Amino acid sequence: MIELSVQVIEDFYEQIDLSETDLFKRLENIGLQKLHIQEKHPQIFDFLTAAVQEESVEVKETIRKRIDPIYERGTELIYKDIDYSKFREGIDIEKAIEILNWTMFGFSDKALRQINTFENLEEFREKYFAEWKRYSEILKYSFYK
Repeated sequence: MIELSVQVIEDFYEQIDLSETDLFKRLENIGLQKLHIQEKHPQIFDFLTAAVQEESVEVKETIRKRIDPIYERGTELIYKDIDYSKFREGIDIEKAIEILNWTMFGFSDKALRQINTFENLEEFREKYFAEWKRYSEILKYSFYK
């Protein structure tokens, strides 16, 4: 199960458009790709979350050794070749990215909890991106020139 999940996530990383250097546009693309994974493999994210929280001493370290590098690679790819010159002068970019990560991951978790309440996934996708754009615009206004 772990190997299948890792492969799905690695395939997901291959879909990230690294030619897009605007951080907010890249995050929007990643959100769309994540929704596609959720549609095709609805239990993957739940499984990975549960696996990382495993408390059995016998398997905990094995799981972390396999999953942690995947998450680290994802974080590296998300921010690879981003145009940081778009940030306003005086903004602590590392802190801004941390705030953006909290927002993005919290919003993503909220969306994954809500997705099953929609019968029409297209309706969910439209609502999801409309709401994300509102958050994104606030953060962009706060951080960008």
